[in-house]
Amino acid sequence: MKKILHFTIANTGSGMTKFILSLWENIDRKKYHFDFVTMSKHLDFAEQLEKEGCKIYYLSTYAEEDKRRFTKEVEAILDNGYDVVHLHTSWWRGFALEEIAQNKGIKKIIIHCHNSDVHIKENERREESRKLHFKQRNLLTEDMATDFVACSQEAAEWLYGDRISKDKIQIIPNAIETERFKYNPLIREEYRDKLQLKQSDYVIGNVGRFAWQKNHEFLIEVFYEISRLSEHAKLVLIGIGELEKEIQNRVSSMGLQDKALFLGKRDDVAALMQAIDVFVLPSRFEGFPIALIEAQAAGLKCIASDKISEASKITDNVIFLPFDIEQWVNKVLKYSEGYERKDMSDMLENAGYGMKTLVGRIEDLYEGASVISEGGGRY
Repeated sequence: MKKILHFTIANTGSGMTKFILSLWENIDRKKYHFDFVTMSKHLDFAEQLEKEGCKIYYLSTYAEEDKRRFTKEVEAILDNGYDVVHLHTSWWRGFALEEIAQNKGIKKIIIHCHNSDVHIKENERREESRKLHFKQRNLLTEDMATDFVACSQEAAEWLYGDRISKDKIQIIPNAIETERFKYNPLIREEYRDKLQLKQSDYVIGNVGRFAWQKNHEFLIEVFYEISRLSEHAKLVLIGIGELEKEIQNRVSSMGLQDKALFLGKRDDVAALMQAIDVFVLPSRFEGFPIALIEAQAAGLKCIASDKISEASKITDNVIFLPFDIEQWVNKVLKYSEGYERKDMSDMLENAGYGMKTLVGRIEDLYEGASVISEGGGRY
């Protein structure tokens, strides 16, 4: 059995953590064992992972804050014997983990990019972080890891630039358990009752962390205009994050508190998707958004920002728009007239965006085989 160490997971409900946990749920556990590193002080799902035999290591510092202590803690973790270190990241701060893993003799070091920019809100900090990212990227070499992976070509370009040969970068798109999101009118009725939504309500839904990247403030502006034109409009927001309180305050200040539902971090997103009428994703950037794949599998019409990779348009249900409030309002209201909602889960499965395909690609990656197949392949 191969021991895989995933670095890192978090308690934010982020797409990166969701990806890693879904992989663990579906991989062949007779062949692979997962342990996890986190910078979070607490994980809501820690008990379940520990019941399944996984170890969770809690780091007390980042490498850039205290490299000596970081190195000592990571070396102690790697002393437990791992065949693979699978590093999940979005932007470069440094290469401490890769260097430590090499020094400890780890045979396979995978760098896996899940995003295409820095998601920090504050302009000054974000620009500083972007400068750091590009500075570090210019120091990147092909001997830093054994494998270089990204969820999309945009993510690959962002993390690796021209520092890694394109034939050495593997594009492995995100995937979902498509069957769970299959459109079900009975679940739709059940969950609309749970959420106290009327049959006449037109429900606009979003799944995403309350972070600058996800652009909730634009969504609220759009919804404000929609609510003025449609008394039946409701907004459902699923997720948590550092900007949640700020967005709640903005909703209240605009008099929308009775029309917007903040549902927090949920483990029943597949069912909640059934209750939604249209899915919106106004992100400033994305790697390859899992929520957009889920919404398509659920048969929803989807409106996304034109900053998101067109590769994430797997069905004809997705339309990309610029950040123009009037265009978003008109398109969202157009779908309020109704449309035939169809099960699209099989289409996504057949296109290679099901978990079976993803797990096969990752297992090939762990075994050292080339990951080349329809829907993914090399950069």
